[in-house]
Amino acid sequence: MREAPAGDDEPLEGDIGPAAGAAAGTVARPAAPVSEAAEAAQALRRFDAEREERRRATNAVAGRIAVAVAALFLAFLTYDSATTAVEARSRGDAWIYPPAVVGGACAVGLVALLTWAWRRRRLGM
Repeated sequence: MREAPAGDDEPLEGDIGPAAGAAAGTVARPAAPVSEAAEAAQALRRFDAEREERRRATNAVAGRIAVAVAALFLAFLTYDSATTAVEARSRGDAWIYPPAVVGGACAVGLVALLTWAWRRRRLGM
């Protein structure tokens, strides 16, 4: 069997490529007009992309508000527990276990929350 030279554009047996003569100098047909269904599908995809962008922006704002509210709540609990611990100590009551431990746990939670929010913001998420 003889192989065809490299520059030969003759299709081989069983080739399902373009018909002979299609590759050499044929006139390109103009693109078919876009149908109404394709335009509607494209508009729907564009609408969905815009809606997804609005949803992401809304979720980002809601997340920031939730972090701020949680931080304020933990800060208040830390302050309240510290005040309770100081008052209990001045009266001679138990001040370490209930108020100081709760205040410490709230302070650790506040630091963890603020660190997480700062790192997330810094990474641009």
